[in-house]
Amino acid sequence: MTDAPPTLTAADLIRDEARRAPDKPGVYRMYGEDGACLYVGKARSLKKRILHYAQGRFHTQRIGLMVSLT
Repeated sequence: MTDAPPTLTAADLIRDEARRAPDKPGVYRMYGEDGACLYVGKARSLKKRILHYAQGRFHTQRIGLMVSLT
């Protein structure tokens, strides 16, 4: 019997990606579970912008839905 890998929540997955993101300007893409691109954005600091999504506070319904689908 093999153990299944732990399932990450959307916020955990985003937080994990933010650790590898540079603190520089750039473009980021958010993908859904099926691989479809949900959003393309740009930021002055990729690390800070990506971490903002993982916090889960102060999001509009549209952003909250996008994060949950990531």
